Amino acid sequence: MDVVVMEDIQFHFNDGPKIVEKFSMMITKGEFVYIKGSNGSGKSTILKLLGGIIKPKNGKIKILGKEPYKEPEVLKSVGMVVDGMGLYKELSLKENIIYFAKEKGLTYEYAKKEIEKYEKLWEIDFNRKYKKSSHGMRKIAKLTFSLINEPELLIWDEPELALDQKRINTLLEILKSYKEKGKTCIIAGTNPEIYKNLVDMVIEKEVIL
Repeated sequence: MDVVVMEDIQFHFNDGPKIVEKFSMMITKGEFVYIKGSNGSGKSTILKLLGGIIKPKNGKIKILGKEPYKEPEVLKSVGMVVDGMGLYKELSLKENIIYFAKEKGLTYEYAKKEIEKYEKLWEIDFNRKYKKSSHGMRKIAKLTFSLINEPELLIWDEPELALDQKRINTLLEILKSYKEKGKTCIIAGTNPEIYKNLVDMVIEKEVIL
Protein backbone atom coordinates (compact mmCIF):
# COMPACT_ATOMS: atom_id res chain seq x y z
CA MET A 1 0.00 0.00 0.00
CA ASP A 2 1.27 3.46 -0.92
CA VAL A 3 1.08 5.66 2.17
CA VAL A 4 2.56 8.73 0.44
CA VAL A 5 2.43 9.69 -3.23
CA MET A 6 3.93 12.91 -4.60
CA GLU A 7 3.98 13.34 -8.38
CA ASP A 8 5.69 16.19 -10.27
CA ILE A 9 5.23 18.65 -7.41
CA GLN A 10 5.98 22.30 -8.06
CA PHE A 11 5.84 25.04 -5.44
CA HIS A 12 6.81 28.70 -5.10
CA PHE A 13 5.50 31.64 -3.08
CA ASN A 14 3.61 34.09 -5.33
CA ASP A 15 6.10 35.32 -7.94
CA GLY A 16 9.14 34.13 -5.99
CA PRO A 17 11.70 31.55 -7.09
CA LYS A 18 10.76 27.90 -7.37
CA ILE A 19 11.39 26.03 -4.12
CA VAL A 20 10.19 22.63 -5.28
CA GLU A 21 10.37 21.67 -8.97
CA LYS A 22 9.05 18.40 -10.43
CA PHE A 23 9.59 16.53 -7.17
CA SER A 24 8.20 13.00 -6.92
CA MET A 25 8.36 10.27 -4.30
CA MET A 26 6.39 7.19 -3.36
CA ILE A 27 6.49 5.61 0.10
CA THR A 28 4.87 2.31 0.97
CA LYS A 29 3.55 1.15 4.33
CA GLY A 30 6.30 0.47 6.86
CA GLU A 31 9.04 2.42 5.05
CA PHE A 32 11.25 4.94 6.83
CA VAL A 33 12.47 7.67 4.48
CA TYR A 34 14.98 10.45 5.17
CA ILE A 35 14.91 13.61 3.03
CA LYS A 36 18.40 15.09 3.16
CA GLY A 37 19.11 18.66 2.15
CA SER A 38 20.93 21.82 3.16
CA ASN A 39 19.13 24.92 4.42
CA GLY A 40 17.07 26.41 1.61
CA SER A 41 16.82 23.18 -0.35
CA GLY A 42 13.05 22.94 0.16
CA LYS A 43 12.96 19.81 2.32
CA SER A 44 10.82 21.49 5.00
CA THR A 45 8.51 22.82 2.29
CA ILE A 46 7.96 19.24 1.11
CA LEU A 47 6.84 18.27 4.63
CA LYS A 48 4.44 21.22 4.80
CA LEU A 49 3.01 20.25 1.41
CA LEU A 50 2.43 16.74 2.73
CA GLY A 51 0.69 18.12 5.79
CA GLY A 52 -1.66 20.29 3.76
CA ILE A 53 -0.22 23.44 5.32
CA ILE A 54 0.54 24.78 1.86
CA LYS A 55 -0.82 23.70 -1.52
CA PRO A 56 1.32 22.78 -4.55
CA LYS A 57 1.14 24.92 -7.65
CA ASN A 58 1.19 21.78 -9.76
CA GLY A 59 1.29 18.04 -9.20
CA LYS A 60 -0.52 15.48 -7.08
CA ILE A 61 -0.18 14.65 -3.38
CA LYS A 62 -1.92 11.81 -1.60
CA ILE A 63 -1.56 10.54 1.96
CA LEU A 64 -3.29 7.26 2.75
CA GLY A 65 -5.15 7.67 -0.52
CA LYS A 66 -6.44 11.19 0.19
CA GLU A 67 -5.38 14.73 -0.74
CA PRO A 68 -4.43 16.46 2.53
CA TYR A 69 -5.51 19.97 1.51
CA LYS A 70 -8.90 18.73 0.23
CA GLU A 71 -9.58 16.02 2.80
CA PRO A 72 -7.89 17.27 6.00
CA GLU A 73 -9.53 14.53 8.10
CA VAL A 74 -6.75 12.22 6.90
CA LEU A 75 -4.31 14.28 8.96
CA LYS A 76 -5.76 12.73 12.11
CA SER A 77 -3.78 9.66 11.04
CA VAL A 78 -0.58 11.71 10.73
CA GLY A 79 1.82 12.81 13.46
CA MET A 80 3.58 15.97 12.32
CA VAL A 81 6.31 18.20 13.74
CA VAL A 82 7.55 20.90 11.37
CA ASP A 83 9.16 24.30 11.70
CA GLY A 84 6.74 27.04 12.71
CA MET A 85 4.43 24.89 14.82
CA GLY A 86 3.72 26.85 17.96
CA LEU A 87 2.22 25.99 21.33
CA TYR A 88 0.11 28.18 23.61
CA LYS A 89 2.55 30.11 25.78
CA GLU A 90 0.23 30.59 28.75
CA LEU A 91 -0.52 26.88 29.04
CA SER A 92 1.64 24.14 30.47
CA LEU A 93 3.21 21.59 28.14
CA LYS A 94 0.69 19.02 29.42
CA GLU A 95 -2.26 21.32 28.74
CA ASN A 96 -0.97 21.93 25.23
CA ILE A 97 -0.64 18.20 24.54
CA ILE A 98 -4.16 17.53 25.86
CA TYR A 99 -5.55 20.35 23.71
CA PHE A 100 -4.03 18.96 20.52
CA ALA A 101 -5.02 15.41 21.51
CA LYS A 102 -8.65 16.54 21.72
CA GLU A 103 -8.27 18.10 18.27
CA LYS A 104 -7.45 14.60 17.02
CA GLY A 105 -10.60 13.25 18.66
CA LEU A 106 -8.98 11.65 21.70
CA THR A 107 -10.59 11.72 25.13
CA TYR A 108 -9.08 13.52 28.10
CA GLU A 109 -8.67 10.23 29.95
CA TYR A 110 -6.80 8.60 27.07
CA ALA A 111 -4.57 11.64 26.56
CA LYS A 112 -3.75 11.83 30.28
CA LYS A 113 -2.76 8.16 30.36
CA GLU A 114 -0.56 8.53 27.27
CA ILE A 115 1.09 11.66 28.68
CA GLU A 116 2.02 9.76 31.84
CA LYS A 117 3.58 7.05 29.69
CA TYR A 118 5.66 9.54 27.72
CA GLU A 119 6.67 11.47 30.86
CA LYS A 120 8.30 8.28 32.11
CA LEU A 121 9.79 7.51 28.72
CA TRP A 122 11.35 10.95 28.25
CA GLU A 123 11.96 11.47 32.00
CA ILE A 124 10.31 14.87 31.81
CA ASP A 125 7.60 16.76 33.69
CA PHE A 126 5.03 18.19 31.28
CA ASN A 127 3.46 20.34 34.03
CA ARG A 128 6.02 23.08 33.34
CA LYS A 129 4.64 26.20 31.64
CA TYR A 130 5.51 26.50 27.97
CA LYS A 131 7.10 29.93 28.36
CA LYS A 132 9.34 28.63 31.16
CA SER A 133 10.39 25.50 29.29
CA SER A 134 13.63 24.98 27.42
CA HIS A 135 13.69 24.59 23.65
CA GLY A 136 14.38 20.89 24.16
CA MET A 137 11.35 20.42 26.42
CA ARG A 138 9.15 22.21 23.91
CA LYS A 139 10.43 19.95 21.15
CA ILE A 140 9.71 16.85 23.27
CA ALA A 141 6.15 18.09 23.90
CA LYS A 142 5.59 18.49 20.15
CA LEU A 143 7.02 15.06 19.42
CA THR A 144 4.76 13.61 22.12
CA PHE A 145 1.51 15.04 20.77
CA SER A 146 2.51 13.88 17.28
CA LEU A 147 2.84 10.32 18.67
CA ILE A 148 -0.02 10.25 21.13
CA ASN A 149 -2.67 8.66 18.89
CA GLU A 150 -0.36 6.03 17.31
CA PRO A 151 -0.60 7.64 13.83
CA GLU A 152 -0.02 5.63 10.67
CA LEU A 153 2.48 8.18 9.37
CA LEU A 154 5.05 10.39 11.12
CA ILE A 155 6.32 13.52 9.38
CA TRP A 156 9.16 15.09 11.35
CA ASP A 157 11.51 17.95 10.55
CA GLU A 158 14.89 17.44 12.29
CA PRO A 159 13.36 15.91 15.45
CA GLU A 160 16.77 15.54 17.10
CA LEU A 161 17.46 19.29 17.22
CA ALA A 162 17.62 20.72 20.78
CA LEU A 163 17.69 17.22 22.30
CA ASP A 164 20.58 15.96 24.40
CA GLN A 165 22.10 12.55 23.63
CA LYS A 166 19.99 10.80 26.25
CA ARG A 167 16.76 12.10 24.66
CA ILE A 168 18.06 11.32 21.16
CA ASN A 169 18.54 7.72 22.30
CA THR A 170 14.95 7.73 23.58
CA LEU A 171 13.82 9.13 20.25
CA LEU A 172 15.56 6.31 18.40
CA GLU A 173 13.97 3.71 20.67
CA ILE A 174 10.53 5.19 19.99
CA LEU A 175 11.17 5.08 16.25
CA LYS A 176 12.44 1.51 16.45
CA SER A 177 9.23 0.44 18.19
CA TYR A 178 7.21 2.41 15.66
CA LYS A 179 8.94 0.66 12.78
CA GLU A 180 8.37 -2.76 14.34
CA LYS A 181 4.63 -2.00 14.31
CA GLY A 182 4.75 -1.51 10.53
CA LYS A 183 4.19 2.26 10.68
CA THR A 184 5.63 4.74 8.18
CA CYS A 185 7.95 7.68 8.83
CA ILE A 186 9.42 10.62 6.92
CA ILE A 187 12.23 12.63 8.51
CA ALA A 188 13.86 15.67 6.94
CA GLY A 189 17.25 17.01 7.95
CA THR A 190 20.93 17.23 7.22
CA ASN A 191 22.28 14.18 9.05
CA PRO A 192 20.73 10.81 8.11
CA GLU A 193 23.60 9.04 9.88
CA ILE A 194 21.71 9.42 13.18
CA TYR A 195 18.93 7.20 11.81
CA LYS A 196 21.09 4.81 9.77
CA ASN A 197 19.74 1.69 11.50
CA LEU A 198 16.14 2.68 10.81
CA VAL A 199 16.04 4.41 7.44
CA ASP A 200 15.19 2.38 4.32
CA MET A 201 15.85 5.17 1.81
CA VAL A 202 17.59 8.57 1.71
CA ILE A 203 16.34 11.15 -0.78
CA GLU A 204 18.71 13.99 -1.62
CA LYS A 205 16.95 17.36 -2.07
CA GLU A 206 19.17 19.81 -3.91
CA VAL A 207 18.82 23.59 -3.86
CA ILE A 208 17.08 24.83 -7.02
CA LEU A 209 19.15 27.57 -8.66
